[in-house]
Amino acid sequence: MRVFSLLIVVILFAACSSNEDGYLKPLNLLEYGVPLTILAPDSVDIKKADLVVQKEVTIKSQKSDEFEIRIYYGDATTSSVGDIKAQQMQFIKDAGLYSKTILDEPEGFIYESSIDSSLYSYGFRRILLMGDQEYIFHSGSGIYTQEQAEEMYHATKPQEMVK
Repeated sequence: MRVFSLLIVVILFAACSSNEDGYLKPLNLLEYGVPLTILAPDSVDIKKADLVVQKEVTIKSQKSDEFEIRIYYGDATTSSVGDIKAQQMQFIKDAGLYSKTILDEPEGFIYESSIDSSLYSYGFRRILLMGDQEYIFHSGSGIYTQEQAEEMYHATKPQEMVK
C-alpha cells in the first residue's frame, strides 16, 4: 500500500511539474477594449496604444522575455478570416525572413523565420472577427522557440467572449 501511495504522489508531482501551460491563467482584456479572455502568466505588463487606424494591446511577461502577445484591432477590413490570414502571411513573407509554416489552421498559423543560417525564430498570427471588428493576435518582437510560439498561439484561443 505504501508503494502504491508513493507511486501516486510521484505521478501527481510529475504531472504538475511537467505542465508547461500550468502557469498561464485566464486574463480578461475587456478593460483594454478587447472583449475576450485569453491565457497569460500571472505577472504581466499590459499596454494599450492608439495607432490611429487601429489599436494595439501588448501583453508581456514581467518575469521573462519568453511571452509577449500583441493584439491589433479595429474596424474589419473584410468579412473573411481567410483574406486577413492571407494578408498576414504575405506581410511576413515580404519581410524576407520567412522559411516555412509550422502549423496552418483556418484562423491562424505558426511560422518559422530564418534570421541567419544557424538562428531560427518562430512566430504566429491568429485572426478573429467579431461583428464589425477584427482582432489580429501575434507574437511579440522577441526571438522565440517553436515551443514558446506554440504556447502563445494556443494561449490566444479565446477562453470566453465577454458580453
